[in-house]
Order: sequence, then C-alpha cells, then structure tokens
Amino acid sequence: MSDLFDVRGGTITLAKAILTGLSGTAKTISYTGNPLFALGGRLYTGDTCSGGSLQTTDFLTGDAFLPLANGKQCLFVFGWESDGTWEVIQGPIVNTADVINTADTLRFPSIPDTFCPFAYVSIKNANATSWLFATGNWDASDLTVGTVIDCSLLIPQPLTAASA
Repeated sequence: MSDLFDVRGGTITLAKAILTGLSGTAKTISYTGNPLFALGGRLYTGDTCSGGSLQTTDFLTGDAFLPLANGKQCLFVFGWESDGTWEVIQGPIVNTADVINTADTLRFPSIPDTFCPFAYVSIKNANATSWLFATGNWDASDLTVGTVIDCSLLIPQPLTAASA
C-alpha cells in the first residue's frame, strides 16, 4: 500500500529565473534570479547569469543543435545541472503548418534526471534560410521567438499554439 504523503525525489525550480536576452544579434542569455532548484530531491544553488554565451551543442545528445528549415519550429528548454551550470535541450522539430491546423503539437524534449528546467521558448522559422540555435540571430528575418516561459516544472501536455 502506498502512502500519498510519501513524496520522494523530484526535480523542480524553486526561484524564478527571469530568462532574458533572446533578442537582437546577441548570442547570449541572462537570468536575474539566483538558481535554487532540486534534482532528485536534493537542493542546489547557482549564480545569476549575465551575457552567458550560448552553447552550440544539445545537452541531451551532445550533438550540434538541429537547424530549423523554412516552415519548421520547436521548443528549446533551458535548465541547470547540479553545479548551477545552465544548459539547453532542443525539442522535436515539427511543421508549423501542422501545429496551426492542429495536426501536430510542440513537444518537450526528453529531460534527464541531471537537468532541472527553468524556462522554455518556441522558435518558428518562416525564412528560406535555415536558422540554427547559438549561431542564428534572434532577430533574423521571418523568425518568431515565442514568449519565454519561466517555469518550476514543465507542463505535462504538449503545446498547441504556433508561438507558445
């Protein structure tokens, strides 16, 4: 018999990060909140980040981020490791038209136990030139950077908005 009050482990952000910097030509991000988060039930802290350089590899795969071709979009999830280092994981790439007509959704990537999400954003490319995270400009022509969503946990359902 399980006890409903016997909660163990868990990954959660306990302080709002306030992720900024996803605009213009900068290849950096910032967050003003001091990281306070739990991985597997253990508490960790980190420092604020001002003008942190974007990584060119996906934390989950260790490979370069996948480019977004014309008519494609996906979610990018920002999170912390136990040492307070921030990382990024790219979600599955989908056709924007399929999201708009509800044939598909924006889905979150797999999240390892060593990663605590603190924010996510959707990126949609409508330009003939592919866009690549960490090398493409945030203000590139026909690129839509969705509203940055600071989070304590990722929401359980996929997103149905074309610019979530």
